[in-house]
Amino acid sequence: MESIKTITPILITKTRSFWFGIMPAGLTLVDIIAGAASDGTAEPIAGAIAAIVGPVFGTTAAEVHAFMLAIAPLCALIVAHQRSGLARPYTTSPSKERDLVRTIEDGKSAFEAGKAFGEHLLQSGSRPQASAPTGAKHKPNPKP
Repeated sequence: MESIKTITPILITKTRSFWFGIMPAGLTLVDIIAGAASDGTAEPIAGAIAAIVGPVFGTTAAEVHAFMLAIAPLCALIVAHQRSGLARPYTTSPSKERDLVRTIEDGKSAFEAGKAFGEHLLQSGSRPQASAPTGAKHKPNPKP
């Protein structure tokens, strides 16, 4: 074993799946819920985005909302792709991420120190003997 392979948790806001998958899907969901709760014309997120990019590109809130609905399946694919296979677990706390990384590094250090000690024992040709209480006599094995 050359090295220890560990999967450390990652802060969710550091991931592409959050910014390109979870965040757009959540914003689209807010628009859908707002539209369902009202008469169907309320699109708060699409309206805010249209207010920002509308003067430059000439888009309306309805066009932005239609675009958000069109890319919603793509957002789901991004999240699914990022979470497939041996994905790193998420954490929502930066301090928890630092603590877990520190614990893993301490464990690696302890493992490598034990490995170095074992290699030293093998090179010196000596093996530690189990200590027996003083005065104890060795009993031979009765089975041949």
